[in-house]
Amino acid sequence: MELQEIIERRQSIRKYKVGDVPKEHIYKIIRAAGLAPSGKNIQNWHFVVIKNEDLKHKIGQAVLDKNESICIEMDKIDKERGDAFRKFVRNFTLFFLKASVLVVVFSTDYRPSGYYELEFINTDPSILHDLVKHRNPGMQSLGAALENFTLKAIDLGYGTCILTSANYAAAEIEETLKTEIGFEKDDYYMACMISLGIPEENQMSPKKKPLEQIVTYVE
Repeated sequence: MELQEIIERRQSIRKYKVGDVPKEHIYKIIRAAGLAPSGKNIQNWHFVVIKNEDLKHKIGQAVLDKNESICIEMDKIDKERGDAFRKFVRNFTLFFLKASVLVVVFSTDYRPSGYYELEFINTDPSILHDLVKHRNPGMQSLGAALENFTLKAIDLGYGTCILTSANYAAAEIEETLKTEIGFEKDDYYMACMISLGIPEENQMSPKKKPLEQIVTYVE
């Protein structure tokens, strides 16, 4: 498949067919992700690949439990908004249970060029925070890896969806992985999840902005 075709076929897949994704294909996809560029070659990513249905459902339950704890408090203020958030988790998160594979993606903070120099001269902490969090160079690197992951998956005939919709339950998901499989990684935190599987056909995607709305060209 040509690269341009792969790019144009990329979409967030939320409906999956029953079918396996073999280990060798998963490793090819993660190898592609690991070839992405990163600031100072930090390679600030780690992928926890889950095919075990019991563990996937325990992660799903952790998300549901966290969602419900939030919704109960929302109900006290506005029951309609609480119910809307309950519906959100069903439609935009728990679909990963139908995918063959769930990948929980971990990352770590990255201190870019200039950070330690600014710190050395006692720069205002808010400026240091802005450099790491608002500019978020670590997430820029991780984003490159996630895009490689997605494009390689398409090349092999699969579909993916990068999920940040459950990040409000990140601590609970991390605890589930620690309890169930003993996984924890110093200074790393859950950044997102990715569903991976065989996509159902004819899934709709929102339109992208036209070129003239996303570029400023200076000659």
